[in-house]
Amino acid sequence: MRQYVFQPAGEAENDAIHAGLRAYNRKFVPDTGDLSLAVKDADGRVVGGCDAFRMGELAFVDVLWVAEDCRGTGLGGCILDQVEAAGARQGARRVELNTFSFQAPGFYEKRGYRRIGALEPAVGEYGHFFYAKEL
Repeated sequence: MRQYVFQPAGEAENDAIHAGLRAYNRKFVPDTGDLSLAVKDADGRVVGGCDAFRMGELAFVDVLWVAEDCRGTGLGGCILDQVEAAGARQGARRVELNTFSFQAPGFYEKRGYRRIGALEPAVGEYGHFFYAKEL
């Protein structure tokens, strides 16, 4: 039997895990594309961005983040607009994402996303919501 070592994953290990899963997925859906992006301010500080990708006609936003001091400025909407537009250019017809009730469900609903699932409660008293939007 093989021997394995279980340990906390660092950034390099997380990158390898994501790369491995995406390589596996390409066997079934070879039409894929990366939609990830980072936003920096004039000082070069990362103030937002997202980890997103496209598989066939589906764009998936895994993580979308905006620094607290930049929230409410429209930056999150700009990031989402960029992802949606890039996905559409690559052939995506819909976007899927998830969020917690303490994060941004109202933000996504205002942007035309519809809730397609929920787990309530998921973490303590907070719900976990799943959204989709047709492009």
